[in-house]
Amino acid sequence: MKTLKGRTRGLAHEQCSRPARASSGFTLVEVMFASSLGLLLFLVLFETLLFCRRSAANLRWQLTADALAFDAAWDVFNRKTEWFDLNATPTAFPAGWQAVPPDRSSAFLRTGTPAYYLEVQPMGRPVTHWQIIANVQWPLPNGGARRLAQPYILERHRADRNLFRSGL
Repeated sequence: MKTLKGRTRGLAHEQCSRPARASSGFTLVEVMFASSLGLLLFLVLFETLLFCRRSAANLRWQLTADALAFDAAWDVFNRKTEWFDLNATPTAFPAGWQAVPPDRSSAFLRTGTPAYYLEVQPMGRPVTHWQIIANVQWPLPNGGARRLAQPYILERHRADRNLFRSGL
């Protein structure tokens, strides 16, 4: 290639005649701006992932507590009327919180002990029906505990429910 007065000819001449700044790529400000946007996007996505995990865990705990309270209430509800006559008194069946068995508490956190509340209240004089109340309390990651918003309340009446099977 021939040079004239310190300059090159042809394609190389056109490349050299451009200002150095135009061909050097991104400026430092542009790189910092793009990097900060990328970091912001990463942090937002990471926080969204953490929020979704917390929400899914809360929903799982809520559903497990609902199922546990439902099962406990219906287990008592399905007992025979004779059982209610003999055992559904405050002295024979005291109301209170009991620890959830380990085989039923695997969905909850291991940091605390989930518990369920079960109570059978006789209603009327003489007793005409019973109220079965069930609630569940489970541990939270922050060290606190949460209960169901509304406890399960079932009414079990004295009527013999199985008469329809015998055709009477």
